[in-house]
Amino acid sequence: METPNQILKGVRILAFTTGYAGPYAGRLLANYGAEVIKIESRKGGLDTFRHYGQHKDIDEAPRFIECNLGVRSLAINLKNPTGTRLIRELAGKSDAILQNFRPRVLDKLGLGDEDLRKVNPKLVIVKLPGFGTEGPKSSYGTWGFNLTAFSGITYLWNHPEQDRPIGSQGVYPDHLGFVLGPTMMIAALLNSRRSGKGVTIDLAQIEGTAAVLGTTYLETSVNGDDPKPRGNHYALAAPHGVYRCQGDDRWCVISVRDDDEWRNFCRVVGRGDLVSDRRFTTLQLRVENRAALDAMVSEWTLARPAEEVMTRCQAAGVPASVVQTGADLLKDPQLRHRNYFSAFPDSLIGSFEIPRSGFLFKGVPEDPLKLPARFGSDNDQILGELLGYDKATIEQWRQEEVLT
Repeated sequence: METPNQILKGVRILAFTTGYAGPYAGRLLANYGAEVIKIESRKGGLDTFRHYGQHKDIDEAPRFIECNLGVRSLAINLKNPTGTRLIRELAGKSDAILQNFRPRVLDKLGLGDEDLRKVNPKLVIVKLPGFGTEGPKSSYGTWGFNLTAFSGITYLWNHPEQDRPIGSQGVYPDHLGFVLGPTMMIAALLNSRRSGKGVTIDLAQIEGTAAVLGTTYLETSVNGDDPKPRGNHYALAAPHGVYRCQGDDRWCVISVRDDDEWRNFCRVVGRGDLVSDRRFTTLQLRVENRAALDAMVSEWTLARPAEEVMTRCQAAGVPASVVQTGADLLKDPQLRHRNYFSAFPDSLIGSFEIPRSGFLFKGVPEDPLKLPARFGSDNDQILGELLGYDKATIEQWRQEEVLT
C-alpha cells in the first residue's frame, strides 16, 4: 500500500447527500480511496450547501467545497424515468449507497432498498436521517441545530442563571453522523464481501447524539433526577471556569483541583494570603464560595493577556488554556506541526485552507486532498466508460434534460 488514500480503492459509493453529515461522510470515504459519486440535479435535487454564501456559481459555495472534497459529480434528473433507470444500472456496478435524505424520498422514485438490491444483492446502504427511518417523527426534516436541541444538549449546555437555553452553534449531530456513517459502512462492506449479502444501516443522527449524553440519561432514568445546566461549575474543582482576560473577547480556562494546585495558584496571582483565608482552606469551601473566588480570579486575569495567564499558570502546575478563536487555530503551532490544514491555492474561490481528517498514518505519505468535481463534470466518463453508452446517446439525454 503506497498511501492511506488508497485504503478504499476499488470501492464505489453512490451518494445522495445534502448539507453537512452526509456530504462530509462522503468526503471522508473519498479521502481514503473510495470512488464517491454524488448525484444531484438542477431539477429539484441540488445540495442545499450550494446556496450558502454570496456567490453566483453553485460550484463556488465554500461550505459545499469543504464538505465534498474528492467527490465526483453526476448530474442526473431522478424525476425522469431514464434517470432512475441509469441509477439502478450504476447501483449494479457499485458497492454502497450513502444517503441522508428524508426517509422514503428515494423509495418514491423507485430507488428504494429492494429496488436497488434487485440489481445488486450485495449492496450496503447507509442512511443518516435525523430521526431514523421509522417512528412518528421519522418524516421530520432536520438540521444539526434542531437535533442538538431535541437531544437536550442545547438545554444542558448553558449557565444555570440564564433564563433561556443558549447552547452552542456547533452542530454535533452532524459531526457524530459523518464519523459513525463511514465507520459502519466499512464494517458492513467487509461483511458483504464475506457473506455475499448486503445490509441497510439505519443510523438516526439523534440516537448517535443521545449516546454521548449517556450519563445524563442514566441519571434521569435511575435516580429520577432532572439534570440542570451547570455552566462552568464543577464539584471537584475551584476556581474552575472561563475567565475574561485583557483584550477584545479574550478568555482563559483555569481549573484548580486540589490543595497543592490552590497553593501554587495563590503564588502565581501574588495572593499568598488566600491560602489561609477561611473561605478557601479546603476544596469544599472553595466550591461553596466560588462566587467570591471567581471575582478575585477575574480581577487578576482582566489585567493580563490570555497567553500570559495560561503560561504562568501552567508553569506553576495549574491547568490552564487560552480559549482559542478560529484565527488562533490557524496559527496554532501544534496543528501546523502536524500539517492539519490542507492548502488549496487555486480554487474557484481563491486560496484557502481546510482541515484534513483527524487521522495520521505514521510513516506513510498521504496524497493531497482534491477539490470537488464541478457540477456534472463526470457525466460523460461515468455514463460512457462505466455504463458503456455512446456520446450520441449521452448528448440526447442532455437535450431531453435527463442530465441536468
